[in-house]
Amino acid sequence: MTLQAIIVRADGAFAETEELRRQAFITAFGEAGFSWDIDREHFAGSRRLGSLRERMTFFVHQYLKRGADAPDIGQLVSAMHRRACKVFAQLLEQGRLEPRDGIRELVVTARQEGVRLALAGALKPDEAKSLLVHALGSRGPDAFDRMTLMCEADESVSPELLYRHTLADLGIAAEHCLVIEGTVSGASAAKALGLAVVMTRSAYCLDNTGAGDSAGFFEDLPSILARSGEPYAEPLGADQRAELFSALRQLHSGSYDCDFASTKGATMRVSDILKIKGSAVKTIEPAATIRALAQGLRLAAVGGMVVQDKNGVLHGIITERDLARGLAEYGNDLPSMPVSALMTKTLITCAPEDSVATVAKVMTHRRIRHLPVVVNGALVGLISIGDVLKHRLDEVQLEANVLRDFALARK
Repeated sequence: MTLQAIIVRADGAFAETEELRRQAFITAFGEAGFSWDIDREHFAGSRRLGSLRERMTFFVHQYLKRGADAPDIGQLVSAMHRRACKVFAQLLEQGRLEPRDGIRELVVTARQEGVRLALAGALKPDEAKSLLVHALGSRGPDAFDRMTLMCEADESVSPELLYRHTLADLGIAAEHCLVIEGTVSGASAAKALGLAVVMTRSAYCLDNTGAGDSAGFFEDLPSILARSGEPYAEPLGADQRAELFSALRQLHSGSYDCDFASTKGATMRVSDILKIKGSAVKTIEPAATIRALAQGLRLAAVGGMVVQDKNGVLHGIITERDLARGLAEYGNDLPSMPVSALMTKTLITCAPEDSVATVAKVMTHRRIRHLPVVVNGALVGLISIGDVLKHRLDEVQLEANVLRDFALARK
């Protein structure tokens, strides 16, 4: 199978467009006279609601609560939705969004290698043009042979339909294409069509099946060069660009070597932490009260619990930070409230085979302190940022010892 085309998902893989969407929503609320803010995690979770209009409707109703029954609420939602879309377009036009690491180098090398490029995403044509111009220069749009765009302002975009249209626009069979995706749902849709996929997880992708699930899962494109979950911090010169593109060809053909072992020693993984810490996890049921949770946290001397029902189904996670937020928001009503009302429902997980370096980057980037370890939907452990930092220090010490022994042997 020869690699003839690379399809880059505009929203998530090319750039973090959801960050500008979030800023646009906050602006629309502010201009409507509402003091409203939302963090990255909750805004990302709203993607499951569907279109931008549906997301705006949800947030307006959630903010106004009882006032959401007003007869003119539909007009308010429509006005705020239109304003958010306009602000988003303006932010793109102002060049407020940078491409993700490695994207510029990928475009340059693909053109040099004669591999066609396609951009696919939930953007309007003018929005895509602004994105490419500010990322790649005035001739940026010309770098892509095809742009397949579907606006999600009023209707949700089906990733499968998006990639079907992209393949039709390219006129190339799926086996000759490689997709660069930023979300699990998009990657799954592309794979279902027979497309090879490299996933560079977006900061707004909350679904996480674990980095060990496939050879095509990386934090960003330069991380492919590290092959160990470690971030690749060096600038990509001509040699590194060629090496990166060679790795993409191997990923497309299925010949990529995923053996991360090297002369500096085996990469530490989540399973290594669990061997020392154990797999016991403190859990609590969704219907339990916040008072019961606080007592459980104190008795177990832990900072968080996984929310799990009697059937073993995971519902979320709740931590001391959630308690602090709940106390500020609900006051004296908090102790009697159910855990399900305060827990974080968008659960980010890891797998035992994930590298500690990858997990550390995820926890730092997303500002989370606890990460459930899941295998085939079953909870097998829970690691904290403290666990990760300790083992990262152990890993650094191990590498230092190996290098010292190597230096002594050379004398």
